[in-house]
Order: sequence, then C-alpha cells, then structure tokens
Amino acid sequence: MKKLKSVFIIIVVIFAGLWAIRSYNAHRFHVEKETRFMMDTYVTIYAVGPKAITSKAIGLALDRMQEIDTKFNHLNPKSPIYAFNNSGVPITDPKILNLVQVALEFSKKSDGAFDITVAPLVELWGFYGKTYYVPGEQEIKDCLAKVGYQHLILNNGKLEKDVSGTKIDLGGIAKGYALTEAVKILKAQGVTSALIDAGGDVYALGKKGKKMWKVGIKDPRQEGILGYVEVEDLSVLGSGDYERFFIQDGRRYHHIFNPETGYPTEGVASVTLIYPDPIVAQPWTKIPFVWGAKKGLEMLEKIPGMEAIIVTTSGEIIYSSGLKHLLKVVSENK
Repeated sequence: MKKLKSVFIIIVVIFAGLWAIRSYNAHRFHVEKETRFMMDTYVTIYAVGPKAITSKAIGLALDRMQEIDTKFNHLNPKSPIYAFNNSGVPITDPKILNLVQVALEFSKKSDGAFDITVAPLVELWGFYGKTYYVPGEQEIKDCLAKVGYQHLILNNGKLEKDVSGTKIDLGGIAKGYALTEAVKILKAQGVTSALIDAGGDVYALGKKGKKMWKVGIKDPRQEGILGYVEVEDLSVLGSGDYERFFIQDGRRYHHIFNPETGYPTEGVASVTLIYPDPIVAQPWTKIPFVWGAKKGLEMLEKIPGMEAIIVTTSGEIIYSSGLKHLLKVVSENK
C-alpha cells in the first residue's frame, strides 16, 4: 500500500490534530490551526510552516469548503439543489452537475447501492429534522416510488427528474469533494504539511516533519479507537451506524439506507477507507453497508491502492489484504 505504514492498537483516545500538535511542538515546528462549523460538523485544518503562509492558506481553504457546503447542502434555501428538490427547478450549475455525474457513475458501479436520490427516505424517517419516526410499510412503499437514480435526467447541461417527489442529497460525496478542493488550495498557497479533519474524515497532506500523520480509527460501539494508521498524502474516511441513529422498542435505526428496501441497512457497523482520492473513497464507505461486509470487501480489494477496515454489528473486524496482517487486536472476538 502506497505510503501506508502499520496499524497499532492503543488504549487511549487519540485525536489526530492534538497528536500532531504535540509532536510538532516537541520539534519546535509552528502549527497554525483554525476550526469552523460547516457540513453539519466541525472542520479543523492544521498546517505547518510560517504563520504568514499557513494562516492565509487555512483561511482560503476553509472559505472554499464553506462555499461548497452552501452550494451543495440540499437543506440550504440558497442552494440550487434545494430549488431542484422542492420546486423542480432544473440544476444548471456546472460544478453541481459534475459531482452529480460522478455520483451517478458510482450508482451504476454499485447497482444502486450508492444512490443520491435516497433523500426522501432519510426525510421520511426523520433524520433531517431529528424528529425520528419508524414509518409503516405502505409509507415506505410510497416513498420508494420517488427513490432511484434512474429518475434523474442529466442532459444538455442541466439536471431534471421524471418524478416530482424525487430529491437528491449529495452529502455522501460532497465532503470528499470539499476535502479535495481544500488540499488544492493549501498546495497552491505553498503549504506542504497539513491535516484536514472534517468531523473525523481526514486528509493528511505531506508529513509532519520526518514522520507520517497518525489518524485514529474509531470504534463504532464504544468510546475510543480501534487503532491508528500512519499516512501521508492519503485520505482516511469513514461511515458508521453510530453517526446518526435512534432506538425504538429496543431496535437501533440509523441513517444509512438500503435504497431497494427503504429500511436502514443491517450487518455493518462501520467502514473506514484509506485512499488517495477522497471523492472516490467517500461513496465507497457507504456501499458495503448495502452489499454486506464480505461482498463489500471483495469489491474494495479490486480497487488499486484502496485499504479498508469493516466492522460488523456482531463485532467482527475484517480488513483488506494490505492491512489484515499488520493490525494487532486486543479483543479475542476480533
């Protein structure tokens, strides 16, 4: 695996940014950082180098990420996606259309397991407004009539739909795009060492001095981490059923849906991927939830340079071939 070292199990929580700061302070490096709230999470950028360079670069990178959040957030009335979803206004913005095209390619590759038209289901179950609700079978059936990437018509520089109730949510790919754009800006401003942490989804630019960046892999069922990876010029992105969920009548319902059944997926608790391109990695963090851990890992193994850690709801941890012999675990059932 390109520039990927081993994974070690530790028993204390490591926040990647704080770990990086301690390491740099010890070596008398200047670390500039800034945090902003966007994309429904806190985004922090740590950059190493002269303050005059890093401070400006971080500000510009966060500005760009904020622009992307405004434009691609389907719940933001200022977004063209909001108008498309709620009023049927065709989308003509080239940047949105480009990302929709990429998303549709993932939908085809995954036989619909990744589908940006899942928005009506997420809304029905109350995840957007946090008014959680378990709908009846007929409600789900009616909602599924609005779901399906085949309802989207991307042609002649505009996006339309053939079912009025179809809505799109690019959240499953837009963060990867935002990370990519932020890295471009940091590089253009002369930054060669930085860590972008977007609510646990991370991109590590360059090295922290002579060492790689340490990024923790979250445990989906308890506080702390399973271990950490040491990375350089790589993204570490994940999805989990612990991010947004509610429990009703003893059953756990989360926000990652099977577009075919209309219900939250079962069997997979978390997926963490390590890959150079965040735009490619982010959709793939969702697909194994629908396909299942075994099939998901088999497909991920076919992507050159992709490494994966999948945790099932039963507690089993499975790894891609580049990681499984390097990971040391402490729990017997893992």
